[in-house]
Amino acid sequence: MAEEKKAKKIFTLEEIKYNEKNQWMGVLACIPIVGLILMFVEKDDNFVRYMGAQYTLVGILQFFSWVPVIGWLLAPLTIVLIIVGMVKAYKGERFDVPVLSGWALKLLSAI
Repeated sequence: MAEEKKAKKIFTLEEIKYNEKNQWMGVLACIPIVGLILMFVEKDDNFVRYMGAQYTLVGILQFFSWVPVIGWLLAPLTIVLIIVGMVKAYKGERFDVPVLSGWALKLLSAI
């Protein structure tokens, strides 16, 4: 009997649309730990999953802020990215974190 393989869904930025019903979920997804949870829990809203994936990666960057010298640059950068992402999500706009947005799309496709 032939096995049926499930193809992985490849996400593009055009598919990720803001959903007004989940406005606060999008804002909360900008908090790295909450974003990680929402990335796995939310099944229907790609906006929330995408924001969660991006800010999970920002959280990984934030982990490296404990390293001296590098942390002096990363810590303020990650805080600014989180605040900007929250404000944009509240306004209904998608904020693509430079460099990390491509990785976030790959992360969404992998889950």
